[in-house]
Amino acid sequence: MADDVRKSTDLEVWHKNPLERAGWKKNQLIRQLALGELTQARLGEMYGVSQASISRFGTRHRADIEMVRAQLAERAQEGMEHLWAANKVNRVAEYQATAERMNDVNTPRAHEIKITALKAVADELGELPARTQVSIEQSTVTYEIVGMDPETDI
Repeated sequence: MADDVRKSTDLEVWHKNPLERAGWKKNQLIRQLALGELTQARLGEMYGVSQASISRFGTRHRADIEMVRAQLAERAQEGMEHLWAANKVNRVAEYQATAERMNDVNTPRAHEIKITALKAVADELGELPARTQVSIEQSTVTYEIVGMDPETDI
């Protein structure tokens, strides 16, 4: 009987659970669990899942939730706790979610948005080579021909 019970893999959880698929939604829920302002039942209503799903999500992401709690406490001391965009993970998750949404849209503009989001992630993670600034200065050049007077020898 125990052989019949199989533990779900992370990939199976990702495919079955809408909370795991969208990066921004996942990070938002982790942040809300870290804040502890709403009950799991209320969060379940907000995300369209059961309270048990929120509880399992919290168990799977316990380390992330604790890390966010520590970051929020640190930011509270700095006065930046309300700026979700100040966190690189949140920014990258937003770019990822944008790229994933553009996968479902088959237009040139959607492809352009996806490429822009992917480049932004690479830039955030320091994967792009440093860009060098080239400075071009204009100067005036004067030519002098020895032994010739331009006023009289033309």
